[in-house]
Amino acid sequence: MPHSIHPVRTALTGFLWLISATAAAQAVTIATPPLTHLVDGEGSGVYERLLDRALPRVDMAATTVFYPYRRSLQAFERHDVDCLLSLTDVLLERFEPDKLAFSYPLGKFRFHIFTLRDDEAIHNAGELVEKNVGIIMGHEAYLSRVLPGGLSLQSVRSDALAVQMLKMGRLDAIIAALPDIQPFTSELNYSQEHPLLSGFDRLNCHNTARNRHFLEALSGVLMELKREGVYEEVAGELYVPFSEDELPDLRSH
Repeated sequence: MPHSIHPVRTALTGFLWLISATAAAQAVTIATPPLTHLVDGEGSGVYERLLDRALPRVDMAATTVFYPYRRSLQAFERHDVDCLLSLTDVLLERFEPDKLAFSYPLGKFRFHIFTLRDDEAIHNAGELVEKNVGIIMGHEAYLSRVLPGGLSLQSVRSDALAVQMLKMGRLDAIIAALPDIQPFTSELNYSQEHPLLSGFDRLNCHNTARNRHFLEALSGVLMELKREGVYEEVAGELYVPFSEDELPDLRSH
């Protein structure tokens, strides 16, 4: 185990965990896209705080780079970074499974169709035809494979703005993810039993021996943190419960 670990803030890369000068030079690089309430590039998101708890207990250095969705994905595809947070299902469509390695999840997400509280819930994407539908910028990478063609979709930069546009009548419905939109659910209606899509946010890395070693160590720590209740403590109302039995075998893709 390292004798000292110090988190260092940088304007471009977020947090850098330094174990030693040599280890820092070989730090695992992680691209992190913006995820509402989960990753904000300032270190206050749920996943950033979980990593802040986990990474000092890992015997390797890691640095995170905060990029927009598309740039995060491009950086991973170009091998500019070792790992990418989230977008697991998207990567499994673009890479052979044996080219990727995965961490234990930092959290679970579910996409639903949301309307205003006093409106009827929408149960499936087919009911969105001829409606003005808002989706959060970047989420199209997930949703393109589960939505029918011909929908009138409007990309919106944040969950808060999407809810505001819904209240103003500029949108008829929103497709958004829990836990991202959780703080607004008291104003919204949705069918809890009919998610459009559900999955888990993980670190996805290029399948190298070094990255596998890092992920094995990190996953062990994350599992301990979840068992200890740290996930629920850090996430608060944003916590989406999940059990080990729910985790898919990603190698089967």
